[in-house]
Amino acid sequence: MRVGLALIIVVIGAWSRDADAQIVNVQGQLAKAPETDGVTGQVELKLDWRQGNTSVFDIGASGAVIARHGRVVARAHAPGGDGACRARTVTRKSIEPQRARYTIDCRWRWEVLVQHEYDAFRRLSVRGVAGTGPALQIVQQKSVAILAGAAYLFEIERLDTRPGTIDAGVRSVAHRSSLYVTGIERVGEQVSILETVYVQPRLDDLQDVRLLGELALTSKLATHVALTNSLTVAYDRTPPDGVEQFDMQLKIGVLVTF
Repeated sequence: MRVGLALIIVVIGAWSRDADAQIVNVQGQLAKAPETDGVTGQVELKLDWRQGNTSVFDIGASGAVIARHGRVVARAHAPGGDGACRARTVTRKSIEPQRARYTIDCRWRWEVLVQHEYDAFRRLSVRGVAGTGPALQIVQQKSVAILAGAAYLFEIERLDTRPGTIDAGVRSVAHRSSLYVTGIERVGEQVSILETVYVQPRLDDLQDVRLLGELALTSKLATHVALTNSLTVAYDRTPPDGVEQFDMQLKIGVLVTF
């Protein structure tokens, strides 16, 4: 599984020097949903190094709530938006992905997601996404779990009016499919490895595709505290004018659950 994700990352990097992170991976948090009815909260303090449309070190925090009720698992997330360094704004972005998963039986799930996004560096005045589709639990063991999913996405997007761009202020509607495979490998009681690959082609133009690969290592430090390290590589085949196709993010964080 680690070899497969490494190959995806190499392919993305070789395909283009530039890319654009537009897919949000929440599979790791859904995997940490409470086993019985209840609510779990997560707060993560993190240090990011980003290369691509935002080349910067960034210190920030994000929070999420994961709830289980019967067969339904739902997740709500609201990360921070603006960031500054030496009185200069280095990040102006906000993204709120929300997802719910319904367990049909021991293998099949059904997922629903909505997402709102704003990102000045990627020229997004607004992007709204809503989607739904099935997921199949391919492997479910104590040490290894693999889940694959497919969904239909409806997307509305409006770009900013940056001077000198050929698509200033353009509004668009797109229909995409979202295909993903995610796996968790638990190494003993303290360490887990999460690997995820997303592919999102536009249904009426399959060459308009977005890819994301993420590799994350979580080390448990205490009952409710863990250290997280992750590498994310993303690619957008057709980004807005003036926006790079490639984004890479290295993240070190401390995750607190309650």
